[in-house]
Amino acid sequence: MATTASEAQVLDIPLIIRGRIIEPGDDAIEFGGRSGARFRQPDPHKYADRLVLANPDGLRDLHDTPIDEIIDFLAELGPRLHIDKNPLMRTAFELALEAGEMTPSVLRPVYEQFPGMFDRDRLSGRVDRMIGKNYLDGWVEQGSPGASTIRIRAIGTRQLHIIAGNVPITAALTVVGAALTKGDCLIKTPSNDPFTAPAILRTMIDLDPDHPVTRHLSAAYWKGGDEEIERRIIRPSRIEKLTAWGGMASMTHIQKYLVPGIELIALNPKLSISIVGREALESPAAMAEPALGVALMAGRMNQTACSSTRVVYVECDDTEEDLARLEEFGHAVHQAFLGLPPHESTAPKRPDPDLEDELRALSLDDEFYRVIGDTSSAGVVVSRTADEPVEFADRLNNRIVNLVPVPDITQVSRWVSEETQTVGIHPESLRERLRESLALCGVQRTLPLGTSFHMQSQADARQSYGLPHDGTEPMRRSVRWVIDQSAETV
Repeated sequence: MATTASEAQVLDIPLIIRGRIIEPGDDAIEFGGRSGARFRQPDPHKYADRLVLANPDGLRDLHDTPIDEIIDFLAELGPRLHIDKNPLMRTAFELALEAGEMTPSVLRPVYEQFPGMFDRDRLSGRVDRMIGKNYLDGWVEQGSPGASTIRIRAIGTRQLHIIAGNVPITAALTVVGAALTKGDCLIKTPSNDPFTAPAILRTMIDLDPDHPVTRHLSAAYWKGGDEEIERRIIRPSRIEKLTAWGGMASMTHIQKYLVPGIELIALNPKLSISIVGREALESPAAMAEPALGVALMAGRMNQTACSSTRVVYVECDDTEEDLARLEEFGHAVHQAFLGLPPHESTAPKRPDPDLEDELRALSLDDEFYRVIGDTSSAGVVVSRTADEPVEFADRLNNRIVNLVPVPDITQVSRWVSEETQTVGIHPESLRERLRESLALCGVQRTLPLGTSFHMQSQADARQSYGLPHDGTEPMRRSVRWVIDQSAETV
């Protein structure tokens, strides 16, 4: 049993291999998180060949399990993942807090979402929208019943998921996605969240160690770039689908293993922006709503998510009068940052010294920039040159945004690409004007400034079941679509 992060300096984390728990022993290796925290795990080199399913026919038990039984199992698991009732989830929270960048009041609501992610209606809605239960449970005739010669079935696959640790919810998404696609899944955990996925799987084992879902989920950590392990795992005889989250370096590295027989489902690094129309600069009263919207888009989860805004394009001419209004809007955004409730956003755990140096340098150049605030609480960089974000815009963090004046707001599509995930837009009429151009240029999600996918009512929540992610449908791509054809009858 793992000890809590507060009880020991080094946390023992087991390997989880299809329902089997392998605790650290004499073979244990110590690893470190990116920002802190140390943990020990059994040497993954010794178990590399067991981490993935060698014989694909070994999926037969999960393949034959009706999808509604899988959903029932996951729905029973959900309430057991409550942070206040499950010491494993509490340990995962404490380690993610120590190893990551989020503060306690921001991170705790993330873990409080876990039980709801296993809600029965939510799971059923996701399967119905993304795949269809009938395709997972049997062969679906494509013509008239009894007369069709063509049938299609969605077949589970052997999967490796290399997950990101910036937002721990990724671990739950991966477990749910693998189970609902009837896949055998190895989860490579991240160094800044090494225990959330094992905590979920340990809880699953406690619930039913022999359930087919339990017997087809594994979790392990190894240092990224360990070619000895990766070459033993990432080969067509062991996995068919590789889902990878991560930065550009890790995504580039993983592509060296791609050969025919392995499909990469790439959830590439993303950046997000906001767009504000000219109406927001008309008066202090007009600034209030969009300023709060920008603060929410950048401040939620302390700007650690791919959906976090870093650059805000504001419809504004480069006259002194308009730039003065833009600077006033910057002050309003800064005040909105400071007023956000602690469950949404807080001052960062630690200032970013490199970013602070960049801000100090810009503050000396008041002809081209205005700097409001700092990296220890929140900040706004107001560019005074049209269409020009700061050179380090992709490294903005700690609740720092860059306001960029754009005389012709329709030109914003020039600065977006497939790397642009979420765009918050104010006002609504501007969102409707820009959404087609933004979509054509690569943007994956547009929404009203300051809102999110956290729907308020159950009816609204159903709209979010099974939505695409980063412009793709990972669940639908995780199965293999097989055709069965019979002889035509006369």
